[in-house]
Amino acid sequence: MRPGRADVVAEQLLDLVLDGTFPIGGPLPSESDLASRFGVSRLTVREAIRSLVPTRVLDVQQGRSTLVNPTRLWSPLDGRLLLARSRAGGDPLLLPRRLMEARRAVEVAIVELAAVRRKESHLERLRSLHRKMLDGHAREDAAAAAEADLAFHEALFDAADNVFLDALFEPLTSVLRAMRQETSAVRDFRSHALDRHAAILRAIEAGDPVQARAAMEAHLQQTEEDVEHYLDPTGRAAR
Repeated sequence: MRPGRADVVAEQLLDLVLDGTFPIGGPLPSESDLASRFGVSRLTVREAIRSLVPTRVLDVQQGRSTLVNPTRLWSPLDGRLLLARSRAGGDPLLLPRRLMEARRAVEVAIVELAAVRRKESHLERLRSLHRKMLDGHAREDAAAAAEADLAFHEALFDAADNVFLDALFEPLTSVLRAMRQETSAVRDFRSHALDRHAAILRAIEAGDPVQARAAMEAHLQQTEEDVEHYLDPTGRAAR
C-alpha cells in the first residue's frame, strides 16, 4: 500500500522537525518554499500540513505562519508520529517491537475471552472479515486486506465483550494502521497473516480458549519475525 504524495511530504516534514531543520517554536517555510524543496505542488504541501493537524506537531492558523509546537503538546499515540520518532531515535524497529509487547499483553487475553463469549453474530462478522482479507490479498489490494485485518482484530474485542480491554486497545489502532501501511505491501507478510487469522477463527468457532490463545501467540510471533525480516534498516518495507 504505497502512500500518496501528501502522505510522503507529511512524513518528510516530521523527519525535518525531529532532526531540528525546522526548530521547535519556529515557523515552517512558506508553502512555495516547501513545494520547491519536496518537488510537489503547493496543494500537496497544504494537504500534508493539514493531515498533521491531529498530531498537534504544527500550529496552523489562518493568515499566519504555521508554527512547530512544543513537543509536550504533540499527540503521544499518533501512529505516524511514533514511527517518525522511532526513525529519529536511531532504531526504527524499536517501535514495532514495543508494539508487539503491548499486543501480547492485551490480545492474548482477548481471544481467550472471545472463544467463550462469542455469539453467532460475532462468528459471522469474523468469517466475513477473513473473506475480505482473502479477497484483498488475491486482488493484490493491500489497502483492502489491511483494513479487513485491523477490523478482524477489532471484532475479536467485540466478541470478548470487555469495555476495559477495549479501552486498552483503542490507542493502539492508529499505530497498527500506520504499521500496516508498510507491512501490507509485502505479499508474503499478508499470506502469513491470512493463515494465522484462519487458525484464530477456527479456535473461536470451536469455543476453545486454550487453542485460541495458542493461535494468537503464534500469529504475534509470526508477525514479529516478519517485521524483523521484511522491514529494512529505515523501518520501511522493501517494495
